[in-house]
Amino acid sequence: MNINPGQIDQMLNSIPYPISKDSLIQQARQFGANDQIIGMLDKLPDKTFNSADDLKSSFSGFGNLGGMKL
Repeated sequence: MNINPGQIDQMLNSIPYPISKDSLIQQARQFGANDQIIGMLDKLPDKTFNSADDLKSSFSGFGNLGGMKL
């Protein structure tokens, strides 16, 4: 299964912020995110994210995510 950057971007912009990591994963599951996306979210720091940009900046530690740019 591949990560769909459009799906991630749409999901991140539709989530109500601020949001905790656990709530983020729950919202992602409700959004229909695949196991690969859930696994990626599970690797995020355990903190509260205040915006989509705050969340996207946390992805910087994951390298290029297979060439994906958010």
